[in-house]
Amino acid sequence: MKVTRYNDAIMIITVTPNALLEYQIESDISFAGGHRLDEIPFTVGGKGINVARMLRNLGRPALALTFVGGNNGEKIKEKLKYQGIFGGFIETEAETRVGISLLENNGEKHRWWIEEGRALQEAEIQKMIKLLQEESKNAAFIAFSGSVPGHKNQDLYWRLIESIRDSNSEIYVDARDKALVDACKVGGFFLKHNREETIKTFNKDPFDSNVCIDYFKLLEKCKIWGALITDGKNNALLWDGKSVYIFEPANVKEVSSVGCGDATLAGFIYARKLGMSLVESAVVGLASGAADARHAGPCEADWQEVQELMAQIKASKII
Repeated sequence: MKVTRYNDAIMIITVTPNALLEYQIESDISFAGGHRLDEIPFTVGGKGINVARMLRNLGRPALALTFVGGNNGEKIKEKLKYQGIFGGFIETEAETRVGISLLENNGEKHRWWIEEGRALQEAEIQKMIKLLQEESKNAAFIAFSGSVPGHKNQDLYWRLIESIRDSNSEIYVDARDKALVDACKVGGFFLKHNREETIKTFNKDPFDSNVCIDYFKLLEKCKIWGALITDGKNNALLWDGKSVYIFEPANVKEVSSVGCGDATLAGFIYARKLGMSLVESAVVGLASGAADARHAGPCEADWQEVQELMAQIKASKII
């Protein structure tokens, strides 16, 4: 168990169960045949790590807790330190998963392949629980994001959230399928989702006016206190525990949608850290996601880009 800390005043934690060592190839030429490079560049992926990267860009460092294993895990630790992202690492028996991104024509065409990741051992989960409990004592915001590696331990988010039930932190979850369904058993968090994930997980489309109220009643029953649901370039919905708002997004030329949801969550938390309301935070979050869509890599936008787009986002109360 190792925590790389540069600033004891860190008040935001992100948790990424399934970190990714992502090799990136950019080219304006055909991929037919072989191409020699001095080295193949790589970055670190995983939704919570992306959130931490975007928060760094916005000027609010976060502590990124994750699992790392093998040589890939060592590369991840080195890269995060180089990128100025503070890390807390639990060593795993299994090698950290790998992904490959191919970007052509300055990111206009983006294809990727990623491994699912191997299941965590119980001892590794216990170490993460202890690390989270310790670090959460000084955290105002904690974000759990992404898939759970392997096909076991889909109750991981439930266990992690349960372990900090007495925390005073605002908790955010960006997950799907069984990992999210299990997390709903403990509740107590704000849900960041997209439309496709919502339909797949709950079999309900909140953008359908005939279903909207029932869906948010379901979240309320699960003791979820708010939700932001995006739909790519289309409108987004915010439920603040009482009312529902619809947001018209900023109009941008999309280079890549990868990481936009993570940038949205980072912007939302950044605004909450500044003391903004949920509606105001949604504007900042959606502007962050739109700004990130202009970039080929995940969570590369900065605060100036976000500010330029905030005025384009319009909110209306619908329920």
